[in-house]
Amino acid sequence: MYKLGALLLLLAGLAGLAMANEATPQGRILGGEEASATYAPYAVSLRIDNAHVCGASIVSELHLLTAAHCLYRDGKLVAASRLSGRVGSTNQYAGGRIVTVAAVTPHPDYNQLSNNLAIITLASPLALTDRIQVIELVDMDEALPEDGAEVSVAGWGITVDGITSFKLRQLDLQLASNAVCLDAYKGHDPTKSFCLAHGLREGTCNGDGGSAAVHNDRLIGVSNFVVGACGSRYPDVFVRIAGYKDWLQEQLGN
Repeated sequence: MYKLGALLLLLAGLAGLAMANEATPQGRILGGEEASATYAPYAVSLRIDNAHVCGASIVSELHLLTAAHCLYRDGKLVAASRLSGRVGSTNQYAGGRIVTVAAVTPHPDYNQLSNNLAIITLASPLALTDRIQVIELVDMDEALPEDGAEVSVAGWGITVDGITSFKLRQLDLQLASNAVCLDAYKGHDPTKSFCLAHGLREGTCNGDGGSAAVHNDRLIGVSNFVVGACGSRYPDVFVRIAGYKDWLQEQLGN
């Protein structure tokens, strides 16, 4: 989780947000329900110094996909040796296994909340099971689903009661129109971002950045930031991975 000072520096550098609303690195699922043990076998609790900081997704036996901002502290890229991930468990504190990291590769044009993607290379390939699975990436030439379509998000963290959840929680959000997204986030580029609408006191929040947005069992986006307070009337903003086709294919070697 960002320290207050680092968060304030991040907020100070943001531009183009509607009505001067703050944008914060996002991360906790507000509302929703506790996920079953095999609900999201691609979901990873990304950890710095063995403490959960963000979500990530298994995109190959050797690679995780997350938000780049998850990998920085005090403006510096965290050393791979400080990173790890818990896979195969919906409990961020127990179960599954802890995997170690060999390298981290933020997008070369990452800047605060722009191009906010990173690939994490594991120290050794994962052994896949019913609780540890690769999630398929959406076809890079495929259009987004229709406005209003349900998109699933899942993460660990603060509930509506203000208590940190130790179990993965899942929530279905709705794809917002480009007009609604642009009204909330003036920097919206529909080729590289999209927004998910939600009810009040629902959605994503601080600490769950990098988690997957999933439609029809395929990963279409990565959680980026919220506009205003968590669970406000504004939609949450996600990185659209189809906008990063060449870079992702290069990193994943296909």
